Amino acid sequence: MSARVDDERGTARGPGRRLAIAVFVTVLVAYGYFYQAGGWNQNSRFDLVRAIVEDGTLKIDRFEKNTGDESKRDGHYYSDKAPGLSLLAVPVWGAAQLVISQPPSARALAWGAWTSTVVTVGVPSALAVVALLALARRLGASTGAATALALAYGLGTLAWPYATLLYGHQLIGALMLIAFAVLATGPPSGATLSARRLAGAGALLGVAVVVEYTAALAAVVLAAYALTRAPWRRVVVAMAAGAVGPGLVLAAYHAAAFGGPLTLPYEFSTQPHRHMGVFMGLGAPDPRALWGILGSSYRGLFFAAPWLLLAIPGGVLLWRAGRRAETVAAAAIFVLFVWLNASLVDWQGGWAMGPRYLVPAIPFLVVLVVGLVARGAATPRAPRLRRAGWVVAGLAVVGSAYLMLVGTAVKPEVPTHVRAPFGDYLLPRWSRGEVAVSTQSIDTAGYP
Repeated sequence: MSARVDDERGTARGPGRRLAIAVFVTVLVAYGYFYQAGGWNQNSRFDLVRAIVEDGTLKIDRFEKNTGDESKRDGHYYSDKAPGLSLLAVPVWGAAQLVISQPPSARALAWGAWTSTVVTVGVPSALAVVALLALARRLGASTGAATALALAYGLGTLAWPYATLLYGHQLIGALMLIAFAVLATGPPSGATLSARRLAGAGALLGVAVVVEYTAALAAVVLAAYALTRAPWRRVVVAMAAGAVGPGLVLAAYHAAAFGGPLTLPYEFSTQPHRHMGVFMGLGAPDPRALWGILGSSYRGLFFAAPWLLLAIPGGVLLWRAGRRAETVAAAAIFVLFVWLNASLVDWQGGWAMGPRYLVPAIPFLVVLVVGLVARGAATPRAPRLRRAGWVVAGLAVVGSAYLMLVGTAVKPEVPTHVRAPFGDYLLPRWSRGEVAVSTQSIDTAGYP
C-alpha cells in the first residue's frame, strides 16, 4: 500500500530530483561529447553571432563566404535563418571574447561554436528529456517506464544528432515539449491552470518561433490545448503576455535587417528554392515526399527509428484512458509537421541523415507511446506475449540508438546524393573507424 501511495505521489509531483539530474546529465554528456564542425546551416547562424558580438551589426558581410544559407538586401548579406538561436548564442560568444586572443584563432572559433551549441541546443534538449519524463509520469507511466521512454527519445531518435548541431530544429522541439509539459503537468485534470503557467508556456513558444518560424504550428495547437485547462480569457491574456517579449524582439530584428517587422529573411534569400511554391518554398503536399520522409531508407523517420510506430497503438490507448486532449494535441503537432515537410520543394532537407524538418515533432510521437505503458493500458494479458512484445520494442530502441550514435559520431550531415545514408555512407565509415569526417570549418575562408 505504501509503495502504491508513493507511486501516485510521484506521478503528481513528477520524477525525483536525483533521477531528473541523472537523466539530464546522461543525455547532456552524450550531446556535449560531439563537435560537428561547420556547415552552411550552422555557419549562417554563427556568422550572425560573430557579426553582432565582434562588429555590432546584423550584416554578415565579413563572414558570408562560408555559407550559402544567406539573404542579400541592398548589397549586404544577412543570415537567412530566424534569429533566435543566434541571439541565444550571443552571450556565449561575447563571454568568450574576454578570454581569447584577437582575432580569434581557428581553434578558438571551434571552441566557441561547440560551446554555443552545447549551451543553446544541448542544454535545452537535455531539459526536454527530463520534461518528457515528468510528462510521462503525469500521464500514468511508472517511474521506470517513463525513464526508459525519456532516454529512448533522447538517445534513440534524431534528437541525439540534432542536439549536437547549431540548427534550430531540435531546440524548438525541446521548447515545444517543455511548454507542453508546463501545461499538462500542472494541477490535476479538472483544475484550472494558473496565469503563471500559461505565461511561461507562452514565453517558451514565443522563443521557439523566434528560433524557427515553423514553431508557430505547435504554438497554435498548444494554445488550443490550454483552452481545455483554463478559461479562454486567461489563456489568451496570459499566453500573449508571455509571448509578447519574444515577438517584439523578432519584429525589431526583421525591421532592422529586412525593412519591416513582418518581412521574413526568406524574401531576400539567395537560394532559388525559397522563391518557389506558393509561399517561400511551400507548395502542395507531395505523396512521394510522404514516403520519403516517413518510410524510405533515404530520409524515412521510421526507417531508422521503427519503434516510434508504437505511437499508433499508444495513441489509441491514451485516448481510451481519458487523455483525449493530450492525445489530440500530440497527434496534431506531428501531422502538421508532416504536412509542412511534405509540402516543401526541398522536402529532403539538404544534407541530412533523416527528415530534419520532422525533428521538432518527434517528442510528441513519444508522448503517444506513453499510452502503452500508462496504468490501466490494455496490453496483452498473456504474460509471455507481453514480455515478448517489450523485448522486441526494447531491441528496436537499442538498434535505433546504435544508428543514432553512428550518425552522430560520423557525420549527421550526409550529402544529398547519397540515397541510403546509413547503408552507403554512415555504417561503412563507422566500421572502418572513420568518425568526425566533416572537414568544413565554422570559420570564413581566408580569415586574416
